[in-house]
Amino acid sequence: MTARICYHLQTHTRPDQIQRLVEVIKTGSQDSVVLISHDMAAPPLDVKRLEQLPGLHVLSHRSRYGDFSHLDRYFAAVDWLDEHGVEYDWLENMTGQDYPLRPIAEIEERLAASDVDGFLQYAPVFPQQVPDLADVGAAPGYRLCKPFDAAFRYRYRHWWIGAPTTAKQRWLRPVMAVNFAQPLVRVSLAFSTVGVRRWHDPFGDNFIFYGGSFFCTLSSGCARYARDFCRDNPELVGYFRTTLAPDEVFLQTVLVNSGKFRLTPDSRRYIDYSRSRNNHPKVLGTDDLIPMIDSGAHWARKFDTSRDSAVLDLLDDRVRPGWR
Repeated sequence: MTARICYHLQTHTRPDQIQRLVEVIKTGSQDSVVLISHDMAAPPLDVKRLEQLPGLHVLSHRSRYGDFSHLDRYFAAVDWLDEHGVEYDWLENMTGQDYPLRPIAEIEERLAASDVDGFLQYAPVFPQQVPDLADVGAAPGYRLCKPFDAAFRYRYRHWWIGAPTTAKQRWLRPVMAVNFAQPLVRVSLAFSTVGVRRWHDPFGDNFIFYGGSFFCTLSSGCARYARDFCRDNPELVGYFRTTLAPDEVFLQTVLVNSGKFRLTPDSRRYIDYSRSRNNHPKVLGTDDLIPMIDSGAHWARKFDTSRDSAVLDLLDDRVRPGWR
């Protein structure tokens, strides 16, 4: 069995690492499509070199940390594929700091043999409000965030005050005392926002609020359904545009509530948030190799070759034997 995969990379940094990742993908799957959505404010890519690889295309988009722009870029990729008549069975949503944990051909064979429509980590954001017999996905072993943080993100209307920087976080830190002094206003250090409490939200027994990792593997049918839902429901999308990290809840909420798809609540990604700071996962290195492999995941993130390049060399020995 075969399946055609589109690898959608949302990239922001480390052009050489991006080049290495796409070469691994294209070496393992010549028929695949690689669509790079690069942040216009980030260090530029060597587009000419990248597009020498067959089936690889680079798009440029504006992006901001923690807002709906990540979903805008995702749906722009779905639009681009449709506009250019590109047929695909699966859409892998990734970053430039991902890397495969097993050969690309093996990943694609597993997807081709799958009987589900998506590998999407999801669980209720507010589990105490979920009705009996509802789909709880990966719960209780997984939860998007603590109740205080969930309310902070999704029950306040947020305004951004520029990009988060170290200097801004330093002067915002004392202001965060207001978060514990009253319930109406919240200041976010990680996202650099000010939020005001909402009194109504669109969620209930018939529209449960789900969340999980934005990095997932969806069938083309799932991806198009979510894109069309976004177009057809501007009022709901407007709500999500004023929340923090809507990319971690939108796909889950739309697809699970649709009842149209068979979804596995596991994204097949290895991501370590055990030492997370300001919502960023751990940078993986050689010490993480055994738990990564033992996880059974297809992909891992995030890697930084300026801190540990040996781990990618070791993974290359596993995912493309004889490459050196």
